[in-house]
Amino acid sequence: MAAIRQIQAKYDAREDRLLLRIGTEAIDAPGIWLTRRYVELLLKALKQFADADPDVGGLAVPSDREEVKAWKAQKILDQANFDTPFAAEQEQTEAHVSHPLAFKLTYKIKDEQLHLTLLPQLGEGINLVVNQEIAVSLTAILLSAAGKANWRLAEDKDPLGTHNLRVVN
Repeated sequence: MAAIRQIQAKYDAREDRLLLRIGTEAIDAPGIWLTRRYVELLLKALKQFADADPDVGGLAVPSDREEVKAWKAQKILDQANFDTPFAAEQEQTEAHVSHPLAFKLTYKIKDEQLHLTLLPQLGEGINLVVNQEIAVSLTAILLSAAGKANWRLAEDKDPLGTHNLRVVN
């Protein structure tokens, strides 16, 4: 399985969907359209994976679990690079590129990794195996794109919007 190089999620107002593309070392970025409902399902799977983190699951107090998750996520986001342009960005005018619509999501957590399969109704889908670092980045990318779509998901904040914000008193 090829390693993930880049992840991109862009909102298309005409489609009212997100286009999720995964760039790997082996192939150009396959894309798949995500509806609002599908993004909610994907975020729930990512949250369940974050909750399964051994550093989080062992804590008895819910507020402690949330604090540790937030601290670890912020540490990961501080080290992530969201400024590099997407490598497969030869904008072939998205109208000419046919991407399938995500229809079914399957996932399992095994060996501290999240195995995701994003399937269209017909044809091939996208299989991903992600660790906690990639899962945090994917969550942030999806929430940022959903924020641009003004979808008002449960977690109605853009973690990338304040990523480099520094408060000086």
